Amino acid sequence: MSNGLIDLETLRHSSAHVMAAAVSRLFDQVQLDIGPSTEDGFYYDFDLEARITPEDFERIEAEMQQIIDEDLPFERIEVSRDEAKEILKGQKYKLERLADVPDGEAITFFSCG
Repeated sequence: MSNGLIDLETLRHSSAHVMAAAVSRLFDQVQLDIGPSTEDGFYYDFDLEARITPEDFERIEAEMQQIIDEDLPFERIEVSRDEAKEILKGQKYKLERLADVPDGEAITFFSCG
């Protein structure tokens, strides 16, 4: 990244975060799990009352574009376990993942705006 360009893995990871933000804006009570980059792109696991259908893709993509157009900064933040629990309040899968983080290991979040 010394040339100022974003590497493909970072782009995919960031895209997963943008998609999660878009789905969270569009669907009430969404439960987020993980959203890693993959060899071919990225994905995100969501738990919703209703299934996301192909008809929803256009709305999700438009909301993702809206978030991108807002040009919000991406920031990596490190927090305490108690702060993480507060941030993740109501997100059962994320809280389960937090419980798997060994004591003493850094707990980090990426925020977008």
